[in-house]
Amino acid sequence: MNSIIKEIPRLSIDKVISIFNKEEGDAYIPGCLVGKRSSRKKKTSEQYLKHPFSLDAFVIILCNSGSVSITTNSREFSLSENDLYINFPSQIMYPHDADNCKVSICVLDLAFIREMSLDIKPITQKLIDMKNTQCMKLTENAFNEMLDIEKSLSAEIKNNERDSASDEILRCLIGALFFKVGRAIDLNVKERSVNKEMFDRNAGYFKEFMLLLGQHFKQERSVGFYADKMHLSPKYFTTLIKRSSGQTAAEWINHYVILEAKNLLKYSTMNVQEIAYSLNFPNQSFFGKYFKHHTGMTPSEYKKCQ
Repeated sequence: MNSIIKEIPRLSIDKVISIFNKEEGDAYIPGCLVGKRSSRKKKTSEQYLKHPFSLDAFVIILCNSGSVSITTNSREFSLSENDLYINFPSQIMYPHDADNCKVSICVLDLAFIREMSLDIKPITQKLIDMKNTQCMKLTENAFNEMLDIEKSLSAEIKNNERDSASDEILRCLIGALFFKVGRAIDLNVKERSVNKEMFDRNAGYFKEFMLLLGQHFKQERSVGFYADKMHLSPKYFTTLIKRSSGQTAAEWINHYVILEAKNLLKYSTMNVQEIAYSLNFPNQSFFGKYFKHHTGMTPSEYKKCQ
């Protein structure tokens, strides 16, 4: 594979399977993969991990032993025994520095979740909470409970006698896995004594804003645009977002844009002008001033130090 990539690849689960190949013990149906991986097993295909990639899928990783680092959208997380990690759809994922690591993985494609009519809305806000941490330590009991669900899910996928109950069983098991994740997030938030109110108050508005921001941040940086989409005045909209998250809407918008800019500067071979246009800036100069205002560095300076 060419070591120079123009853009960060966005892969389907099928594409990942074609690159890394299925391993003995993997359970796979289109849109869902459950399996185990070990850093002790090296494959030539794993050279692909020299580059980051993104999936239109949830990636749930349980670290059984050893350690591994995963960079997600320029933030590095270190996993060790009994850690839970979630990579969210469209996030850039880059595993590295694995040391005698054994992990259990579950990959769930967004299209698969929709086709299965899985209702994860009750824990959507909890998942948004976890986007601020991505990784957390579980109790041994909670960790083993999630492993048991993954084992049951794997066994059902491998069941050759699929019948009318198969989809319902899969739906229940995947739903249980998400709810176990939700419980772990609740416990983790309490233990960290963070200001939980910032996610509880006005949660519906904040959730809607996060969904809109994920869809439009590359084209729209105006607070007024998002306020209009939510049928609110800009002033009231800003107040609600500040109350529910501790940050203003403008700060969230800038955070998303700068994070994407950093990812492209660090991981892609797009030049500064191409990145400026991809993020809907009128020109390279305007983008450069915006980037330096928020990071203290010019795009070129940031790119050189990576």
